[in-house]
Amino acid sequence: MCVTIIIPVHNSEKYLKQCIESALNQTFQDIEILCIDGGSTDASFKIINELRNKDRRIQYLYDTNTGYGHKINVGIENAKGRYFSILESDDLMSPHMIEKLYEIAEREEADVVDSDYYSLFSCKGKNYLDVQKKYSDLDYNYLLKGNDEILKKVVYKSIWTGLYKRDFIVGNEIRLNESKGASYQDSSFIFLVNILAQSFYHLDIPLYQYRVDNEGSSVKDDKKIFEIVGEYEFLKENMKKRGIIDREKWTLFYKRKYESFYWNYERLSFEAREQFLDKYLEELHKDIKGGGVNRELFTGEVYNCTFQLIDDEAAFVKRAEMYGMQPSMLNLMEDLEDAKDGEVVMFGAGVWGSRVMDVLMQGSRKLCAVCDNSESLQGTEKKGFPIISVEEAVKVYSDAIYVIVNRHHSNEMKQQLLKEKIPDRNIKILEWR
Repeated sequence: MCVTIIIPVHNSEKYLKQCIESALNQTFQDIEILCIDGGSTDASFKIINELRNKDRRIQYLYDTNTGYGHKINVGIENAKGRYFSILESDDLMSPHMIEKLYEIAEREEADVVDSDYYSLFSCKGKNYLDVQKKYSDLDYNYLLKGNDEILKKVVYKSIWTGLYKRDFIVGNEIRLNESKGASYQDSSFIFLVNILAQSFYHLDIPLYQYRVDNEGSSVKDDKKIFEIVGEYEFLKENMKKRGIIDREKWTLFYKRKYESFYWNYERLSFEAREQFLDKYLEELHKDIKGGGVNRELFTGEVYNCTFQLIDDEAAFVKRAEMYGMQPSMLNLMEDLEDAKDGEVVMFGAGVWGSRVMDVLMQGSRKLCAVCDNSESLQGTEKKGFPIISVEEAVKVYSDAIYVIVNRHHSNEMKQQLLKEKIPDRNIKILEWR
């Protein structure tokens, strides 16, 4: 057996059939699919059983423990494949995912191979895929060794995009935290993989489809305000038991801890943020006093997750508030589908614009033009569309909806369109996320 696909299941009936079928439809056929059911009370078993009767590569394991970490650990223990991957029960695998990752794993003898991914969401009954670049500071399509300097600075991300050599995971006794529920238990797993693996390979194409519009997702549950704190306590104790004393690994630990804290803080409701903030500060002061967090190393973006909270709490809180107000790609597509006007003009033709174009072109609204203020871009093409000036765009497409795509100047661009007599209702701003 070459590859085991582990699917943790708990009351997953809404998306489960699509999920399992995406595993069954892999171009790489030498697989087994382990469905680990943690006490489902809905139709999950029925769905699995119907598919299992058609394809014996599906295995079903029932366990009354509902914890996500426990289910994954059961999957690792029972996996027969030389490699394994993890597929969330509301997500999908692109058809070539296992084939491409396995091919590289065998060729490079890598402990871990992973790829970029798509955000997956549905709007008006249609699925949309939005490409997500996982790393801005790692080499893609290149075998990274465990002693490479870059791996001392960057943490491998996302448990579900990878293919793992089972001998490496089992031999290093890497397991998920078996706390209750389904929040953050993969954080410690990911970090331990990062500091213990001897070889990584990161593929620069999106192969996994991660659903972002599932309201039942555990990360959207305000009741799980403090789970992230317990996860990093678990990881800290695990590292101590392993006798890890390397200063760079501990610095990486604290950086990742507060990046995770800040991400947790951002996704919470206003009321939950207020509750979490006191604990956030308590942990931060404790780690500063203990020497794990210091101003010399915690600069740049990591400063925003740490010392900004101490130096300017109002600015820290405001950043999170602004993030919560940003429209998502899903919001944009819903607005466009609901709009009366048919044509769409995209204002902003940079790298961010390319990604947004890919999503806009999947919709039913016609993308008719791309405009930009940069004279160096005007006259060139992007995905088959000539880039024109704003003045030319509003002259030809005065009744279109304008989607502003820019990381830093969206408000000025909106004012520019208003001066050109484009109605406010026809201007949509999509902020960088």
